[in-house]
Amino acid sequence: MLQTAPLVYLTVLPGSWLLKHTTPSWRMKDPQKGFQRIVRQDRARQIARTVLDRGRTFPNAITLATNVRSLSSDDGQIVLPDSSKFLVVDGQHRLWAQNFSTKEGQYACIMHLGKTEKEMAELFLEINDNQRRVPSSLRWDLVRLVRPASDQSAVTAAELVYELATRTDSPFYFAIDLTGEQKDVSIKQGSLAPEIKTLVGRVNKVLEPTFEEYAALLIRFFSAVRSLNPSGWGDPSSTYYKARVLRALIRLLLDLVLKTRSLEKLSSTYLLGKLKKIDPDTLSEERVRAAQGSAGVTDLYAEMKSQVL
Repeated sequence: MLQTAPLVYLTVLPGSWLLKHTTPSWRMKDPQKGFQRIVRQDRARQIARTVLDRGRTFPNAITLATNVRSLSSDDGQIVLPDSSKFLVVDGQHRLWAQNFSTKEGQYACIMHLGKTEKEMAELFLEINDNQRRVPSSLRWDLVRLVRPASDQSAVTAAELVYELATRTDSPFYFAIDLTGEQKDVSIKQGSLAPEIKTLVGRVNKVLEPTFEEYAALLIRFFSAVRSLNPSGWGDPSSTYYKARVLRALIRLLLDLVLKTRSLEKLSSTYLLGKLKKIDPDTLSEERVRAAQGSAGVTDLYAEMKSQVL
């Protein structure tokens, strides 16, 4: 035991047991798919070859967390029930490497007990925030859960994306991948949330919309976008249902808000009238494919802005 309040244990556990009792995200229903989404398979295989296959030990411990508040002990050994479930806060690649080796590794583990889901998310963010292996959609989902006081625009953006994904009157009802694990869902939270955060941050400086006013505006706006090509909505190959196009459209919405200085004036009819000015050829498959990265989104936005405004 490393400390008693809150309880933190240091122990050694076999890799096969850990794979059966851990998840890379408390919010992911399928731990195996969760690991596959978060880790780089080539890196895990390399760790298996260079460490596990050679019978070597890892120089540092993996970090685990659980909502279990205490563990029983027997003759100085902690007892882990077969129903145990731990979040892998750090060390996902080292643990997933066990899948690619016939030699079972013995993993030093630091176990944080008595953690709520929010506290697990905070610990995860603290350790992994700047790590490229964490999908941006998962990070935004954790931001919504943790709600860091230092970045209210980010919290609002994450909440708004969640509203878009869960409200029945939203064009994106159950059509946004909130955690980055749904390969069959083309629209990711990690694409929309940064643009919505910028919109919220800019609009808050000139207006004071309520959260519901923001949510209603986004639903009206994306409903208007859907009206431009109803049959293509939900199809990643259609004109307006591409992540880069949607990101550029959110920037255009910001311009409309700043121009009217009123969210109420941006009715469904008004928004649709503005959006109909966009030439669909501007968003052809070839042009959108060529619009890579932030610079590409900026080019798409500039083209649409010149037509609409």
